Amino acid sequence: MTYTLAFLTRPKPGITLEQFYAHYTEVHRPFAERLPGLVSYRQTRILKDGYRGADAIDYAAFSEYTFENEEAAAAAFESPEGTALDEDTGRFMDWPSVLTIPLAELGTYRG
Repeated sequence: MTYTLAFLTRPKPGITLEQFYAHYTEVHRPFAERLPGLVSYRQTRILKDGYRGADAIDYAAFSEYTFENEEAAAAAFESPEGTALDEDTGRFMDWPSVLTIPLAELGTYRG
């Protein structure tokens, strides 16, 4: 079974949403895709219309990193590529507010 880490993120103070999304998709994505052992990576923009839950309204994006297992994920984030990814994260994301969410799939529907 695969292992997924998801991250809820928001812009660093002083960075607009437009700047955040441009950096996220054009600069950050290539760093993420270089992680060793990465099975899949997904970037998702959080839409504000219809959003429920006032505590998380300032979050702008949801990232999912999937690996073969937890050990592969740990090795990836400890690698030089993982260090470079973390350094880039600090350039445009508000590190103190990043929420890390480990996920375990229970099932998938494909219609």
